[in-house]
Amino acid sequence: MPPRVLLIHGSAADRSTWSIQLAGPLKDAFALIAYDRRADASTVEAHADDAIAQLGDDPTPAIVIGSSFGAVIALDAVRRYPARFAGAVLIEPPMAASDEAPAAPTEFLARLDRAAETAGGPAAAELFLRMVLGDTGFERMPRAYQDRSKAMWAEIRADSQALITYRPRYAELSTVTTPVQLLGGERSPAYFRPTLDALSAALPDARLELIAGAGHMLHAAAHRRFTEVVLAFAASLA
Repeated sequence: MPPRVLLIHGSAADRSTWSIQLAGPLKDAFALIAYDRRADASTVEAHADDAIAQLGDDPTPAIVIGSSFGAVIALDAVRRYPARFAGAVLIEPPMAASDEAPAAPTEFLARLDRAAETAGGPAAAELFLRMVLGDTGFERMPRAYQDRSKAMWAEIRADSQALITYRPRYAELSTVTTPVQLLGGERSPAYFRPTLDALSAALPDARLELIAGAGHMLHAAAHRRFTEVVLAFAASLA
């Protein structure tokens, strides 16, 4: 049986964000597991427990790939359930770069709430997407994906609250021996880079690559290079 790879999507998304991977070369190399995260999970830890449940009773360690908020979930799962994972690929987890700083400015959630109150949930969701992806990244999204993501304001709001209350606990990361591939997009907003650097320094077995020409949704925008990195990472684990 091929190695299992668990795919965890980010905010304003569902398992369809992995459509290219589910139909591409990775499906020939791995048993891919993609799922829709539970909308009523209120903490990162609850989402991580849900991720573990996707692996079932098979004790064979899997590789976990998380995008954005999904990368925070993946990291928490690896920290708390190390025996379940052979490796992790983390795409720009939107955490703070230290335990002293919040994951987002205190004004962040208030600004989104004001947008929802004055212009509606889809407008608030669009504001979130433009802040995370940048205007260019948002405009590059196919219209169908824009509309689907803008309809997910409730999930975006819940994820944002969970992220703000979560603390990375960087000192504990020195005990995480699971190999980790950190990925960033060369064109992503600058605030993702300090966290990638902090994780690279804190995790004992971490490697960092910035994907040329890609933004935050690099697994879609630079899917060929993403596939190459995942295959090489998996081969290094073997």
